[in-house]
Amino acid sequence: MKAIEYRKFGGPEVLEYVDLPEPQPGRGEVLIETTAIGVNFPDIRERMGVYNRAETHVGGVTLPQVGGLQIVGHVVRTGTEVHAALIGRKVMALMPKGAYAQFALARADMLVELDDDADDIGMASLPCQGVTAFLALQVCTVLQPGETLLVHGAAGGVGSLAVQIAKTLGAGLVIGTGSSNARRAFIRNLGADHAIAYDTPQWPEAVLALTAGAGADVILETIGGTVFDQNFGCLAKFGRCVVIGSTRGPGEPFAPRRLMAKAQTLTGLYLPTFFEHTDLIQRGLLFLRDAVQQGKIKPTIGGVFPLSRTAEAHACLERREVQGVIVLDPRS
Repeated sequence: MKAIEYRKFGGPEVLEYVDLPEPQPGRGEVLIETTAIGVNFPDIRERMGVYNRAETHVGGVTLPQVGGLQIVGHVVRTGTEVHAALIGRKVMALMPKGAYAQFALARADMLVELDDDADDIGMASLPCQGVTAFLALQVCTVLQPGETLLVHGAAGGVGSLAVQIAKTLGAGLVIGTGSSNARRAFIRNLGADHAIAYDTPQWPEAVLALTAGAGADVILETIGGTVFDQNFGCLAKFGRCVVIGSTRGPGEPFAPRRLMAKAQTLTGLYLPTFFEHTDLIQRGLLFLRDAVQQGKIKPTIGGVFPLSRTAEAHACLERREVQGVIVLDPRS
């Protein structure tokens, strides 16, 4: 089978289009012939070796690695303790690695079945980013109907789905941040009530003005750097800040006592932690599948690349040239 593998950490150029043996499913696993493969920022960070640095304190990658976390395809073989009725079924799966290939292994408890007429490319854009957004809004905290949500990086994969999930959950006001006029227009088209820039020191004041001085009840933080600290200038009383990422780096140390005066909460989300709690993963996947079927969530595709051009897809995503999710076609 064809796959994308890297044998050293580095830029997109370390990604190789190679022939590898077809993997064999073990206990609780299925083998999926992929039809669409989603690309995520964690894929890039793994490729760069970010998660192997001591300061990240999260897991790591063993080389050589076939990266990728989310796929759509058809089950062609099952391992032990998996019902053979899954064979031939179209599924959407989340996995810890191995998605960038024509055949991929997935755990049977981290996939959901799809209708035969489901859009493969659209659904392949959902599992990692969508489950991350769902867990942030329904497990790390519970966004209540009528509450105000601030989503940083709302034009990206996680952010664009978080905006739509929040509206589905009944959020009162959704504010997204974006780095350009085009991205902010895209955020408003997703259904956000407002879209603002985050690259000026005054952006928290804009949030306060939009919320009549109350601030945001929930903030999904993805930027890091100085933006992380600025969040607490517009986090409401009893507000919750959920840290999903830090594209600008971790920023300065934060003093937890700052949370006390307004009874605020700071929590973090690292998706692989939930791989040991697959009931929550399933809950997220089912929510996404059903919301798309009901027309409440519309996957946003930033581009489709052949599997053989994965390096180009990574470079495009790193340059922030896309709005939404990049998907790979494993047939070329």
